[in-house]
Order: sequence, then structure tokens, then C-alpha cells
Amino acid sequence: MTPFLNEDTAVECTATATEYCWKKNVIKVDNGFLISKGPITNVRIPVQHIETVVYSMNPKKPALVPGLKIIGKGTVLAELDISAEYIESVQDWLLQVIERHSNQS
Repeated sequence: MTPFLNEDTAVECTATATEYCWKKNVIKVDNGFLISKGPITNVRIPVQHIETVVYSMNPKKPALVPGLKIIGKGTVLAELDISAEYIESVQDWLLQVIERHSNQS
């Protein structure tokens, strides 16, 4: 893993082609599945079903925590609550994973 600083917020993260870690959270690709573990929502989704990843903030929630929506076939497959300081770098990493996986197919 390569530690790096998130450009916008100088937050330390680690990332490889198959794993992204920050604080006590891990999102990884293992045997064709996207798996998240930690205080964020735990999910297990086949990468082949993911088409894109978007995020939004719900102003109706008491705390403004962005939701990262994993979308496939026009349906939200999962939503991960990720703090604003990490949301864009996690989204960028996931989009790269999806692109690599689609190029391998």
C-alpha cells in the first residue's frame, strides 16, 4: 500500500489497485466483489454490476454526511456514508476500479 495525502484536506489514506483505506475503514476488491468494512456501511457487491459512483448530501439529515451511491443498471445498489474530507478521493478510486474491471472483461 502506498500512503498518500488527500490533496484537498491533507488527510492520510492508503491506496492500492485493490484496496483503499482511511481511518478505520477499508474498501477493497476481492474475487470480483467490492467489499467495505469498518464504521461505514458494510457492503458486498459484484464489481461487474457497478456502472458508476456518485455522491450527494442530504440536507434533511441532522448531520451533513455525504452519501456515496454505488449505481448499477439504473438502481442504487448501495449507499455508503463517508465524511466529506474523504468522499471525492474514495469516489475517484472506485471509478478507477470500475474502469479497470470493465477493461478486463
